Order: sequence, then C-alpha cells, then structure tokens
Amino acid sequence: MSALPVLMYHHVTPNPGLVTVSPETFRAQVAWLAKNGWHGVGASEIEAFFQGQPLAEKSFVITFDDGYLDNFVYAHPVLEEFGLKAMLFAVTGWIGDGAVRGGGADCPDHRECKRRIAAGESDTVMLRWPEIELMRRARTFEIHSHTHTHTRWDKQLPDNTERNAALAEDLRQSREILRERLGQPSRHLCWPQGYYDADYVDIAQQAGFDHLYTTAKRPNLANSDPLHIGRIVVKDAPAAWLAKRLFIYRSALLSKIYLRLKGENAFQP
Repeated sequence: MSALPVLMYHHVTPNPGLVTVSPETFRAQVAWLAKNGWHGVGASEIEAFFQGQPLAEKSFVITFDDGYLDNFVYAHPVLEEFGLKAMLFAVTGWIGDGAVRGGGADCPDHRECKRRIAAGESDTVMLRWPEIELMRRARTFEIHSHTHTHTRWDKQLPDNTERNAALAEDLRQSREILRERLGQPSRHLCWPQGYYDADYVDIAQQAGFDHLYTTAKRPNLANSDPLHIGRIVVKDAPAAWLAKRLFIYRSALLSKIYLRLKGENAFQP
C-alpha cells in the first residue's frame, strides 16, 4: 500500500457535541471496515511501516484522544465484536483508579467533560486503570501518551526555557506512569490540540518518543517522517463518508491532489 490512513476519534456517546460520534454511527463505520476487509494495525505495525516494511492492503489505524469513559462503554464493545483495535492516547494525569463501570455509566458531551475535568472531577468522565487493563486484555485498545496534563505550555509559559522544561517534565511523567502501569513505556505520543514546534519535537525525542501524532491532514507514506504523523478527523457521518476518505488517504497521489484542491499543504511542518 502507498499510504497509511490514521483515523482520529475522541468521543463515542449518545450525547451529541464537539468531536463526538454517536454509538450508532461508530458501529456502522466499524462494521463497514470489517465487512470490507480493512485491517486495523497498532504501534508495532506502524513502526515497521515507517521502516519500509510493507503492510497488508487496506491497513489503517484507529486512534482515540484523551481517554474518556465513553471509549470503554461504547467503543470497546464494538471493536471487540468486529475484531478491530484502536490506539488510545491517554492523558495520564486524568486517569484514576476504582471499580470498573458498566454500560449504564454517565457519558456526557465534550463541553461537560471539559467542565468536570477543570473542576477536579475527571474520574466521573475519564477512564480508570482497571477499565484500561480490561480493554488491553481484550486487545481492543493499545495505550499511548497524550502527555500527563494536556497542557498547552506555549500558552502558559512565555519564557522558552521554562516552557520547554515544563513540557519535558510533563512527558517524563506520562512515560513513567505508562511504564509503571502497563509494564512498558510507549514510543508514541499525540500532541494536545495538535500543537507542536521544533523544540517540542526535540524534547519528545529526548523523552523517548519517536512517533508523533498531529492533527494535520497529510498522507502517511513509508518514506515520510514518523515525527509528523497525519490523521483524519472522523465525523458523525455514514460509513459511506468514511469509505471516501479512506479511498483518498490510502493513495499518496489522490491525497495530495485532494488537499491541494482544498487549499491545504499536504506536507506542512
């Protein structure tokens, strides 16, 4: 295959809102993927792809950002049913401990999740480690880093030295917690809100991350840079919409033409 499409989700919940796909839409999309022979791959296959090793035709990646409870309640059972897996970029500082919650758990919309997190009530809307362990054992989710605090340090600290030191500590904590909880660190990091610059990339590499995920729209080619992995924002739209995007983004040529027609640079830094 010439390019590797990487899908980006946040929420799967019946409560509509920003960055949200309904359970019905998600199931329809995953069912279409499974029926049409798409192969969901994870970190090891992604690493091999960027090292020049071929992947099966129709390979793709599902990613989820942040680590919301609805990923366990609504997305996990669907992925398990259809035998697909996803990569979850967890904000480790928002993940708590406690009992595994059931299908009737409260999964509010994105704005309410943000409000509760800001109010110190993240446990009511975010995953817990036992739920993560259950998903890992079922092989529906791999867990990777979305930093420890999800802070945009460029907005918090104008001094570059202080900003870079804060980011380095943020990444260190995230990687160490993943090592302690999961038995191994991750090499895969997703930038909060998609923001990064050259300093951020250097700091991430020093922390041990060498596969960096953005919100940029770009084709992922075997010879492209794994420090700038592009992703496709998935909408609450029928499977036919997703089919068209995958058809475009699995082709280096079509994706470049598509992005050029939309006035976007496929290889922006």
